[in-house]
Amino acid sequence: MLRQDHRIGESLSAGLTVGLLTILMQASFATLLFSGTLAASRGLGFQMTLAGAAVIGLVLSLAGSYPVTVGMPHQLTIPILALLSARLSHHLPTQQPGADAFATVVVMIAATTLLFGLISLLLGMSRAGNLFRFLPYPVLGGFVAGSGLLLAKGGLSVMLASRASAVSLPLLTQGASLPLWLPGVAFGLSMFLASRIWRSWLTIPSFLLFGLLIFHALLALTGDGVAEARQAGFLPALDPYLTAQNPAGRWPDLHHVGWATLGTMIPDMLSVTFLASLGTLLNASSIEVTIDRELNLNRDLKAVGIANLLAACVGSPAGFHSQSVTTLPHHMGVNGRSAVLISAALCLATMLGGQGLVQHIPYVITGGLLLYLGLSMVAKWLLDQRAFLSSMEFYILIAILLMMVTAGWLAAIIFGLILAVMLFTFEYSRISAIRSTLTGRNRRSNVDRNRAQSRILEQHGDSILILCLQGHIFFGTAHTLLKTIRHHLESHHRGSPQWVLIDMRLASGLDASAINTFSSLRKLCDSHQSKLILTAPGSQIIHSLRKAKILKQDGEGAEWFADLDHGLEHCENELLAFHADSLSLEEQGLETILSASNSMEREARKRLLKHLTLQEWPPGSIIIEQGSPPPGLYFILSGQVVVEGRNRPDGPAIRLRTMDPGTCIGEISFYLQRQTTASVIAQGTVRTLSLSLPELRMLEDQDSAAASLLHKNVARRLGKRLILTNELAFNLSG
Repeated sequence: MLRQDHRIGESLSAGLTVGLLTILMQASFATLLFSGTLAASRGLGFQMTLAGAAVIGLVLSLAGSYPVTVGMPHQLTIPILALLSARLSHHLPTQQPGADAFATVVVMIAATTLLFGLISLLLGMSRAGNLFRFLPYPVLGGFVAGSGLLLAKGGLSVMLASRASAVSLPLLTQGASLPLWLPGVAFGLSMFLASRIWRSWLTIPSFLLFGLLIFHALLALTGDGVAEARQAGFLPALDPYLTAQNPAGRWPDLHHVGWATLGTMIPDMLSVTFLASLGTLLNASSIEVTIDRELNLNRDLKAVGIANLLAACVGSPAGFHSQSVTTLPHHMGVNGRSAVLISAALCLATMLGGQGLVQHIPYVITGGLLLYLGLSMVAKWLLDQRAFLSSMEFYILIAILLMMVTAGWLAAIIFGLILAVMLFTFEYSRISAIRSTLTGRNRRSNVDRNRAQSRILEQHGDSILILCLQGHIFFGTAHTLLKTIRHHLESHHRGSPQWVLIDMRLASGLDASAINTFSSLRKLCDSHQSKLILTAPGSQIIHSLRKAKILKQDGEGAEWFADLDHGLEHCENELLAFHADSLSLEEQGLETILSASNSMEREARKRLLKHLTLQEWPPGSIIIEQGSPPPGLYFILSGQVVVEGRNRPDGPAIRLRTMDPGTCIGEISFYLQRQTTASVIAQGTVRTLSLSLPELRMLEDQDSAAASLLHKNVARRLGKRLILTNELAFNLSG
C-alpha cells in the first residue's frame, strides 16, 4: 500500500512539474508570437498554445513508441514564427488594408502546423523517417544554434515589450529600458548557469516558481499594485476583449484573412516545417540516449503527424518531442503515461479557467525563460558538442550560425543545405569506389584446375586485373577509377593487364559523369589491347551503359557476366588457351591425379589403382547428391563437373565450383563422414576413379603405404586450396 502511495505521489509531482513548465513555456511563446500590435490578442494566443500542448502531449504519449514522451509546441520554430508574425502585422496594413492581422497570423501558424503534420504523417507511413538522418550533424547543429540565438533575442524583445526586430543597442542602453531587461537577463543567465552546475530536474521548475513568487512578493512589499507594474511595462497589458461576459477574448475574424500576403510566405512556411522535421529527429535521438532504449521513429512520426493535424485546428504552433521536459518524469522514476495525462489536464484547466493568466506572468519570467532556452540551444552545440566535431565541422556550424544572424534564417537554411551537399560530396568522394584490387594470380574462379593449368595461372595471373567497386559511382569517385586503371595499364613492372575485370556487385548505380568515365575506360582499354569486362552489373546500370553504347551485346558473355566467378572463369579460359602450347599432355594424365615422388610411392600407386573403380557418367548425371550419405572419393580422369548447392530444397541452384580433369571431389564428406553439402553434376561425359569408405578401410588394413599415398595426395590438394583462400583473404584485407 505504501509503495502504491509512493508511486501515486511520484506521478502527481512529475505531472504537476511538467504541467507548470509547459504552462510557463507556452505563456512565453504566446508572448513572443503575439507582441506589438497583436498584444491585445495575447490571451487567446496563450489559449491556442496551451490547447496545442495538451493535444500534442496526449497524442504522442498515447500513440508514440514511448509513453512518457512529453510533446508540445517547440521552441525551435517559435522564433521564426515570431519573425513571420512580426512581418505580417507590419506589412499587412499597407498591402491589404482591410485584412485582419491577428486572423492572418493565426491562419499562418495553423497552416504551418497543418503542413508539418501532413509531412510527418506521410514520412511515417512511408517509413522514410530515416531520410533526415543523412543531414550532416554540423549543419543540423548550425540550424539549432541559430534558432537558439533568435529565441534569446526574442526573449530580450519580450522583456522590452517591443518587436523582435526593434531590439538594438541604443534601445538597450536607454535609461528607461535598463530596469526592464536587466532583471530578465539576470534571471535567464542565472537559470542557464544553475542548470549547467546542478543538473537536476528540480533546477528550472524551482527557478520559475520562486521567480513568480518573488516578483509578486516584491510588488506587495513595495506597495506597487499590479496596475502600476503593468503600466511600468513589467506585466503584459490587459486584453480589452477579455471580460466576464466574453471569457474567451477576441476570436480571429477568418473572413478578413490577408490571403494574398499569406501566399507570398509559403516558402517561409515550408522552411519552418523542414526545421521542425529536423527537430523531431534530433529530439527523438536525444531521448533515445537519455532513456537508453530505441524509439520507433516511423511510429513517432505518424503520432507527430496526427497530433499536429489536430493542433492545427486550434491554431497551435507546430510541436513534437520535448527532450528536456521528457527527461523529467524519467529521472523521477515515472514510467507510465500518468505524468503526461496530469500535465495535459492542468493545461486544459488553465486554458478553460485562467485565460487571463498570461497577463499576470511578468516579462522577467517569460523573457528570462526564452533567454534560458535560447542560450541552452546555443551552448549545447558550441560547448557540449565541440569535442565530438572536427575543426571543419565546427567551422561549418559557426558559418551557418553567423549566416542566420546576419542574413536571416531563410538564407541560413539555404546556405546550410548547400553546405550539406558540399560536405556530403567531399566526405563521400574520400571513400574509394574501389573496394579491392586483385589479379588472376591471387583471385581464382571456382574452377578446380589441374596442376599444369594452375601453374600457368600462377605465372601469368597478373595479366587479369580485377577491381571490385562499391557504393554509388559519381563524379567525385569515377575519376579515381579511371586513374587507377590507367596506372595499371601503363605500368611496366609486371606487364600490362590483358583483361580488366570490374565487379559491380556492390555498386548501387552510376551518374552521368560515371557513365562518361566508363566510355573513357573502354577507349583506354582498346588502346592498350586489353579487354574490359563487367561482372554483376544491375539492370539499371546495363540499361545506362547500353544507351551510351558502351555495352553492345544484348545478353551475357564477352562484355559482361552475371557474377564475378563466371567472368573470371572466362578470362582464365582465354588465358589458358593463349598458353595452350606450354601445357604438358603427360601431366594431365594419372600422374596429375596421384603424384608419386619416388619409386616406393610409384609402386604404392600401382597397388592403389587396383582398389579404385573406373566409372563413366553420361551428361547430366548426378555423381554426388546434396544431403546424401558420403558416397566415396572421386578422381576426375576426363570431362568436367559442376558443384551446385541449394539453401533450401525448393531454392535455386547456386554454382559453387567447376572442376576439370585431374581434380578430386567428395573428399570433405568422405573424410568427415557426414552428409554431402552440395551436388556434383556431370557437364559432359565424365570418367572417374572412385573409392568407397569400406574400400578405404580395407586398404588401410592391407596396404598402409598405398593408403598413406592417397591421404598425402588429398591433403596436398586441400592445402593448396587453403593457401589460395588465405592469399585471397590477405589481399582483400589490404
